[in-house]
Amino acid sequence: MHLQELTAQDRETLKAISVFGEDGTTVRPGRLVAGLDVSPATVTARLKRLHDLGLADHVPYAGVTLTEQGIKVTVTIIRRHRIVERFLVDMLGYGWEEAEELAPHFEHALPRDVVQRLYETLGKPETCPHGFPIPSPDSDSLPMLRSLVELDPGDVAEIAVPSNTDPEVVEYLAELGVHPGVRIKVKDKLPFDGPVTITVNGVDQTVGNKLARMLSVMTPDRSF
Repeated sequence: MHLQELTAQDRETLKAISVFGEDGTTVRPGRLVAGLDVSPATVTARLKRLHDLGLADHVPYAGVTLTEQGIKVTVTIIRRHRIVERFLVDMLGYGWEEAEELAPHFEHALPRDVVQRLYETLGKPETCPHGFPIPSPDSDSLPMLRSLVELDPGDVAEIAVPSNTDPEVVEYLAELGVHPGVRIKVKDKLPFDGPVTITVNGVDQTVGNKLARMLSVMTPDRSF
């Protein structure tokens, strides 16, 4: 299937399914209603279309998962999205928090060769402005990231901050020196859902368990 056959709404729905079901779990329709900010009827119609196209397995009222073909198509869509985000931040000076909202306004209209030229002009970046990996052109899956809370003392990783993170949380993280792409080292982790102590730019900071679960990390041995 060619991306040109998909509408912008199709692509945004596929991205949402991928984000909310990144561990392979079934995504409930209500989650998509909230995430896409559309009506339940609209979500139902979109899921039926993706099901008919062979990109998603949709059981009405139960949920949806991506098919193997759907995953491949979605990886291509996400690659395009992350490259455009990188362009908005690196070349046009937008903040990483703004890139997620702006990118969908024109990313779907860009020809494939233009996206590739943007990627090369940007120096073939490895990550988007939020710190998430940009898949290779021939990749058929997205790398599974771990959460900060899964790391052990001594582990080194780079932080990725989800685009839907509450602005107040983003502001708090900035006060700690934690932002997308920053390298941290886990110094200590208390048991029984205790906080995690990390070293950021030579300074020790304590991150609560709940927040540590929200933050994704890429370890140095990542491959994508």
